[in-house]
Amino acid sequence: MPVNALVVNPWAADFKLYDEWMHPVGLYWLIAFLRHNGADVSYYNCLSGTNDSELKSNGTGNFPFRLYPKPELYKSILRHYKLYGQPEESFKKYLLSLPEPDIIFIGSSMTYWVLGIKETVRVIKQVFPHVPMVIGGTSAILIPSFLAASLPDIHLFKGSLFDRKAIVESGIPLFSSMKALRREASMLPAFELLTAANHGPAVSSRGCPLRCSYCASRFLHNRYEARPASLVAEELGFLQSRFGVKNFAWYDDALLYRPRRHFVPLMRAMSQAGINASFHAPNGLHVRWLTREVLDTMRSGGFKTLRFGYESGSKAFIRDTGGKVCKEELEKKTGLALGAGFCGGDMGVYVMAGLAGQSPRDVAEEIKFVASLSVKAKPVFFSPVPKTPLFEKYSRQFPKLLETPLSHNDTFFILGLPGWDASAVQEIIDLAKWYNEKIR
Repeated sequence: MPVNALVVNPWAADFKLYDEWMHPVGLYWLIAFLRHNGADVSYYNCLSGTNDSELKSNGTGNFPFRLYPKPELYKSILRHYKLYGQPEESFKKYLLSLPEPDIIFIGSSMTYWVLGIKETVRVIKQVFPHVPMVIGGTSAILIPSFLAASLPDIHLFKGSLFDRKAIVESGIPLFSSMKALRREASMLPAFELLTAANHGPAVSSRGCPLRCSYCASRFLHNRYEARPASLVAEELGFLQSRFGVKNFAWYDDALLYRPRRHFVPLMRAMSQAGINASFHAPNGLHVRWLTREVLDTMRSGGFKTLRFGYESGSKAFIRDTGGKVCKEELEKKTGLALGAGFCGGDMGVYVMAGLAGQSPRDVAEEIKFVASLSVKAKPVFFSPVPKTPLFEKYSRQFPKLLETPLSHNDTFFILGLPGWDASAVQEIIDLAKWYNEKIR
């Protein structure tokens, strides 16, 4: 008899959340893994439900939500705390429609969304109190001790589905005897279980060759690996033919790495496969790899949204951001993009707020500089990510980071830094908005 497995993408608890091409890609790999091992799989996405009538033309929109009790740590924050995703009644109704599974898998993402996981587990236990549950994904890797203490009767998988040794050593019933995914595996088995898709994920590589001090990519993926262009085209073609998806977001951490070897052939494969779509790059493209050839390839290939990783060009903070790009290079490359036919409104530059010793005035100056390039500034309030050098640095100053993942929340963390308060945060948001409204 095949294993009967249920896979669940949990709710997210936060002050704000927007569906900017969000997909639980890790769970798509899990579904492919389970089906390759002969399992019968059911899938439910708690974090879904965008109202089609409110969707933007690029496929993005607001998640439904309900107000959720604010944790004591957040009592001083004058904003509503919310649980995003499907109503509890809808989830419970779905669970009651299923035969009892042999095993249940729950994904995880941001560490500070942990209360969403707890709520998901609570509801599942009401329906299937004796079925073993497994939590895997980002939080399982970054905060395993906290999850183990908070959910002591839940199994944790802290490894990779592509790593046979990690699977065997997990000791998880049913799961540990399964074969690892092949490196060239497809996400199509997961896409076949989707019932709708307003947009789709495009994944042409795993991991990142860089080691930015604020990013945990190297802990989540132990090496950079490019995927076959033909396989990526097949996945996108399936989503187009099945659901009519026209908007795809690239999930790569390093989409433009070795562009002539990877990105340019990749886009050629999209064209040959007849993929007619709008592409979006929300993950922060590495400016140093932008060339006129790359930009022309993007332009002809249908790219509509470009986001550039910049963080800070100030010498005082560039060490904390990994020194991706200096001001001069950002100016040169954004000018190159404008010359290739992209509009300033197509491009956004991520500006980080919350670096050690950084004041609101410092961030405001960065926003003004970005705006002077005729592109949009996108302020990002720093969220400390466990296992990264910046997290280690900050945790010595703020021990609370080691006590609870709720302290990693960007809305909360920025308010504890010297010189920052709710008024300063809002001024930065308003300043960026004021400049961005002038850019078309």
